[in-house]
Amino acid sequence: MSPKLYLLRWLRRWHARIGFTAALFFLLLAVTGVIANHGAALGLDSARVRSAWLDRWYGIEVEPPRAAFRTPSHELVAANGRWLLDARPAGDERPEPVGLVEIGDMLVVACPGSLYLLRADGRVVDRLEGKALPGAPIESIGADGAGLFVRTRAGVYASADVLSWQRAGSARVAWSTPVGLSDAERDAYASALAPGITVQRLLLDLHSGRIAGRYGPLAVDLVALVLVVLAASGAWLFVSHRRRR
Repeated sequence: MSPKLYLLRWLRRWHARIGFTAALFFLLLAVTGVIANHGAALGLDSARVRSAWLDRWYGIEVEPPRAAFRTPSHELVAANGRWLLDARPAGDERPEPVGLVEIGDMLVVACPGSLYLLRADGRVVDRLEGKALPGAPIESIGADGAGLFVRTRAGVYASADVLSWQRAGSARVAWSTPVGLSDAERDAYASALAPGITVQRLLLDLHSGRIAGRYGPLAVDLVALVLVVLAASGAWLFVSHRRRR
């Protein structure tokens, strides 16, 4: 057998093996890329995968909830940038609340640098921050049945419409204070408040190779280079076969 024929047979055998492996990897890249391009329309940017090993892999520190804020009709628990209102998700990437009050059919959640106005089902109606607040940081929030009160380092301010503020006393204000959780409640809420990873980010990290760490993108680049070599060698094998015929 001539050296050239032996080389052709060797290349054809390994070309098929490497090509099959690379095709599986390319299929993964294609599927994740197509789905990720339509992630927002599919709701993948809000859907989350919650897994303890994924949190460890991404270096996410999970903290259990320490306390809850309660009104006569509602309960707010927060941890890891997530809120649960009446045991239902009420938002991701939210700041740590410092109080909750109920005014009519609206809920007002106070955070150090903002006020969130929510409906009873947890939908955000408005968010006030910056110059819309009487001062910052907000230390506490309360109500006296007729208006809303916030306590800041500059003093106590009251508002009847959550738009205009004026200095006020705090003699009859019922301030919102955190309530401790039992061990059973803490464990139940900790599972629901686990941060997790959005499906969109997981798909993008799989597509780019970043899920494997700093060397993952280099591995993807290497596979892309292998695909180029396979394409070139496949074309050469095809041309050589045609010439022999």
